[in-house]
Amino acid sequence: MFNLKGKRALNTVELAHLHHSIESNVTGMQMIFGFAQSAENKVAADYFYKGGELAKGIIKEMSEIYLQNDLQVPATAGGNVTTSKIPPFSDKMMMYCVSLFCSFSLGGNSLGTAFSLRNDLPTKLSVFMKDIFEFAHEGAKIMIGQGWMEEPPQTIKH
Repeated sequence: MFNLKGKRALNTVELAHLHHSIESNVTGMQMIFGFAQSAENKVAADYFYKGGELAKGIIKEMSEIYLQNDLQVPATAGGNVTTSKIPPFSDKMMMYCVSLFCSFSLGGNSLGTAFSLRNDLPTKLSVFMKDIFEFAHEGAKIMIGQGWMEEPPQTIKH
């Protein structure tokens, strides 16, 4: 039975999308903060730090939805960022990884929006998608400015 007076309880599909978003943002946040502390390029390091803060904000808001519904926030397995300043990859590769994180996040939020029957979740997810898109766009401009953006392989035009 639908609750027309207020927000209804979250269904399992909505919970799954929220859980996936929290889990992927926790992993992404840890990776991006690690990239930020080890990047050699100052512009890239600042961009990574901004991305970690964006992920942290998304985690906080998604967790709040769980708490508002009297549910335990899902605990995610994972470690912590070490204090190492040795970059795991080149700045170019780390920027590309963050670009992929953004693409995956946009896709996940799109699915969450499409499969939610509540009015509040698609609105919130759409705001996240706008923020993620703007962050990704900023990253693309940095990659172009640094000469790190490469044209993907294409089919032969006959």
